[in-house]
Amino acid sequence: MLHLDGFDGPMDLLLDLTERQRIDFGRMSVRDLAEQFVAAMERLAGRVSLERRADWLVLATRLVLLRSRLLFPASPEAAIEAEKEAGIEVRRLEEMVFVRAAASWLTARPRLGIDVFSRPATTVPSREGGYVALMEACLVVLRGRGGRPEEALVYRQVVPDLWRVSNALARIRLTLVDHPEGGELRRFLPIIAADVADRALKARAAVASTLLAGLELAREGVLAIDQESDFGLVRLIAGRQKEELAAG
Repeated sequence: MLHLDGFDGPMDLLLDLTERQRIDFGRMSVRDLAEQFVAAMERLAGRVSLERRADWLVLATRLVLLRSRLLFPASPEAAIEAEKEAGIEVRRLEEMVFVRAAASWLTARPRLGIDVFSRPATTVPSREGGYVALMEACLVVLRGRGGRPEEALVYRQVVPDLWRVSNALARIRLTLVDHPEGGELRRFLPIIAADVADRALKARAAVASTLLAGLELAREGVLAIDQESDFGLVRLIAGRQKEELAAG
């Protein structure tokens, strides 16, 4: 902000008023202009970029040059010429500011190949063909579905036949009907034949699913899970049996 005789405001506003002859630029002190500009440059040295401060320096230099020409015209004709040159310089500076603003706007936009990437162009097969291609197409239509090329295979994931948590929940509930006192975890496991394929995998899945089902039923209060020692046998205890053990 500049505080001069008859003007308080930014430097670009001073240039605009001078160009439109809305202010008497000749009576303003060049010394005050220079001192305020130097003080502002020192105050904003660490907060404004060097490029921005260079623009301000160009503006201040042009203002001082125009002010000197208005103060010391060699003749009336020279004064008129100085005013014309002042207007040209102000317009040139405004154009420079506009170009810099447009360049900053373009730089901030996403750049193709750096910030954003275009989708690769797909090659479209040519639809042009001769007499033989037409006959081949007609032959495919006349043959019907049998003459069409085979459809592309669709990948479908094979889900292994393992003992699931839903199966374990049902087995635990049925086992508790015959054995309300509960028992060790292996009592609730399904029977897996010795000659079945992937027996080891199915046995591990049955143990994991049964343990998860027991934890779910324990959360619901249907039974309790007990283990006397680390890595010891896991026992499933029915809810009523648990209450009797706690009361005893």
